[in-house]
Amino acid sequence: MAVKEIEIEYISYQIDAFFPSGEKARKFTVIPKGRRVGITHGAAHAYIDKMLEGQGPVLWVDTIHANIDRYFERYFYPCLKKNKIEYHFDKKNKQLTINGQFMDFRSADKPENIEGFGYKEIFLNEAGIILNNDYLYTNAILPMLLDFPDSKLIAAGVPKGKANKKGGEHRFYALYREALKNPNKYRIIQLTSYHNPLLKPEDIAELEADIALMDAKMVRQEVYGEFVEATSANPFASQFNPDHHEAKVKYNPSFPVHFSIDFNYDPFGLLAFQMYQDREGEHCYIIDEFSISGGTIEKMANQIRSKYGASLHLSTFTGDYGGTHKRIGQTDNKSLFALLKDELRLSKSQFKLTPNPTHKTSRSDCNYFLMNFPDFKINPEMCVGLCRDMRIVQVDAMGKIIKRNRNDVSQLSDLLDCYRYIVNTHYKEWIKRHQASMGYRK
Repeated sequence: MAVKEIEIEYISYQIDAFFPSGEKARKFTVIPKGRRVGITHGAAHAYIDKMLEGQGPVLWVDTIHANIDRYFERYFYPCLKKNKIEYHFDKKNKQLTINGQFMDFRSADKPENIEGFGYKEIFLNEAGIILNNDYLYTNAILPMLLDFPDSKLIAAGVPKGKANKKGGEHRFYALYREALKNPNKYRIIQLTSYHNPLLKPEDIAELEADIALMDAKMVRQEVYGEFVEATSANPFASQFNPDHHEAKVKYNPSFPVHFSIDFNYDPFGLLAFQMYQDREGEHCYIIDEFSISGGTIEKMANQIRSKYGASLHLSTFTGDYGGTHKRIGQTDNKSLFALLKDELRLSKSQFKLTPNPTHKTSRSDCNYFLMNFPDFKINPEMCVGLCRDMRIVQVDAMGKIIKRNRNDVSQLSDLLDCYRYIVNTHYKEWIKRHQASMGYRK
């Protein structure tokens, strides 16, 4: 802590977050929180304290460049002035210097300014927003922790869902999940708005009520700091039940692995699944997914081959019927599926391709399959994107999947489409037989 002459007050959980006792100290601290908890204010005071004690260098990453001056004026400057602490703040370069130690301020809206230095401690303010950019974390922030063996990262903020803007797993949520699995390296401090003793409970309750008017589920996120899925008013997979349809099913080398592909401009979507019958009955297990950014047939083939190459001689492929069309402007004039066949050296008979069903028909078949197939499971750890799609992809009043905005994660249905192709290609006849056995008539 700081020298006695310095008067800096903390709430108990601010001390716990920024000055953990020896047995609590971890390299990564993940702080999902509700609104107005006071972590940003506490962080400003803590880093003044630490720099006075000779601890640095420090990196503070915020959401936008314009916020940096505001935070300095509201949180740093009053404390520095009150305690008559000598400092220098370089407003142009956004660097605070105290006691020979410095803190760099950078922003996620200018990621090119973040890379290039090593830090003893990195603080991510509003991590739910900053870590929507997965590249920023893996290519800029993580490498800057390498210079010091005892470096630390604190990621704090209100969660912004489990999926990022590209439809993949949100990095803040990924850190949280990793912290649950690896408590020796990670630490979680989860805080609700009610933790802050400076806030009146009745004011927080009023905030809850206001948020609930827009979306009751968001109360858990904005007030209680929980990671929640986006909600869907009219989900495509209305019969999907995570408790029933999600299980840690794994690749069984005794049976073939099959693939379903959705071709997009970017990314390509791919599901790996197994279907077989044994003494216990019929099974369909989706064991893996791939989202291939900057997708090329060669890249897709390499990923398939590297993971499932040993069983490709028994595999079948289905998917987007548009992939059977010849590509205008390409010298080889081959379809995407034909290129994949050549790249993997497969036979033509391994491709089971049928015209894409209408969304309305497909929705009916897919939900009937979910309701009635005896053993259909998705591995939630390997197929995060598909499980998300099954929960939140929506349809309009005509039963058509809403795909207008690819910046909206609820409209990214690439992996759901792969599931639709599985049902349409491999289980259309099963549905007909089951309906007949139940006495259904056309």
